[in-house]
Formats: sequence, structure tokens, C-alpha cells
Amino acid sequence: MARKILFAGTPAIAVPSLQALAAIADIEILGVMCPPDKKVGRKQTLTPCAVKREAVKQNLKIFEVQKKNDVLSVYQKIKPDLVVVIALGVIFPKEALDIAPTVNIHFSLLPQWRGASPVQSAILNGDLVSGITLQKMVPQLDAGDILWQHKEKIGKRGTQELWKKWAETSASAISELVLNFETLTPFPQDESLATHCGKFEKADGEVFPAQETAEEIMRKFRAFDVWPGIFITTKDGSVKILECSLAPKENSLELPCKKDSLWLQIIQVAGKSPTSAVDVVRGRPTLFR
Repeated sequence: MARKILFAGTPAIAVPSLQALAAIADIEILGVMCPPDKKVGRKQTLTPCAVKREAVKQNLKIFEVQKKNDVLSVYQKIKPDLVVVIALGVIFPKEALDIAPTVNIHFSLLPQWRGASPVQSAILNGDLVSGITLQKMVPQLDAGDILWQHKEKIGKRGTQELWKKWAETSASAISELVLNFETLTPFPQDESLATHCGKFEKADGEVFPAQETAEEIMRKFRAFDVWPGIFITTKDGSVKILECSLAPKENSLELPCKKDSLWLQIIQVAGKSPTSAVDVVRGRPTLFR
């Protein structure tokens, strides 16, 4: 008999896992949990999340959830054999987890970086290595037993590149896990090694060259390349840094920092289009002074 799966997720990084599971003949996806459509843009147009759009393409039943009681109601209604979760953003109550084993896909080497922003936090912290963890979900945040881990060097990659790579890697891993779930031996996390991270805000993208090293600012640039980006507050307003490097490139502008310099290629002054940093400062020589 086909294994009956409930899938739950929100962002684009969850889509490859949903696609991979939907392609397996021995798996029946009973439904997909995702948040309700949200108002997006200046026109506040109601827009479905990436997972909902994929569920519609796959002709899968959709359950919109906003709070833990919504999640419990879905578990009780369809009684899945197994639930797969990636970045849903809703609390799963113990009563639901008691109904069916639930596997969470988390982009860190748990117990490191439990919480909402593990990839960004690993980059900001200067971690050399990170990865993916598949874990059995428990009521405590990201504290369940580990079923599988993938480890690799972060290098100079940013959040966007890591998300894309690990979305594909986790899709392959979750397919194997679901098919072999009964044979896996979970192992507990070491609580003494746990670190935590929360959600970032737009203001977290501000950089302070006089107080931060060039390396620290570059970590912010890589960590926040999806959102919110990085910016400097100047007397002419907020200036976004769209392209930069730790070494000089052709047509780049030096920005002295607490230690070493950041080299700016493309920036955007408030209300203006993205422009070469050299060209901007040619017309505004005191912009960063």
C-alpha cells in the first residue's frame, strides 16, 4: 500500500522536496499544508506562496493553516502515515505530533542554529561548515532526534546560492528517508552544543564601516543577499550596496572600514537607479565622508 504523506511548507526551497515526493509511485500525497495567500507589492495583490503554487500544479489537496489548531485539525482529518515539513512557519502542537511521525528539513547542522534563519546566521557567524538536518519534530523548536545530516563547506557562498543547492540536496534525501523510514535509527541532539537564531529585520542590513571590518560587512552582504540586502546611512539618505568585494576590481570604489577596505562596484542612492559606485561618488564626492 502506498505510504500516505502530508506535506507542509511555504517558500521556494520547499518546492523541490514536494516535487520529488510527488514523483514517487509508492507515495500518495494526501495534501499540502501552507499559509493563506498574502498581500504583496504596492497594489497589495493576494499572492500564493511557492508551495501552494506547486501544489496546484500537482493537483494536490491544499490545507491553509495559520495557527497550531489549524495544523492539529488537518492531522486529525486525514491521519497521514508520515508528515514532511520544510519552513512552514507555524507551530506544530504535541497533539498533532502524537498522531503521525513528522520529519522536519532544517538547513543547519543541528543542534547548531535552531530557529528561523540558520543559513544567514551561519554566514554571519563566519562558520566554515554547515549543512542540512532531517529530524523528527518535537514540540521544542528544532530539538528532535536526528535522522540524517549532510555537511559541506560554506566557502564564499551567500544565502541564495546555499538555499538553491540545499533545496535540491534535501529533495533527494527526503525521498530516500520516506521510502526507508522504518529502518532508520535516530540519535539525540547534544543540548550542550545548541545555538539559536531568530528572524531578521530590514534594519539588520545596515552596515557601519567605522565600527565593522570589511570581512564582517562582506558576511552581511552574503547573508542578506536574498533579503534585506545591505545599506549605509549617509547624509544623502540610505545607500544600498548591490555589488562589492574584498579586493579591488576594475572601476571599483574603496570604502575604508574598521579593518581593511570594502570595494564597491554597484550602489543605489535612495530614489535613484543602481549605478557604478565610482560614477556616483564622482558627482557626490562627500557621499561617504
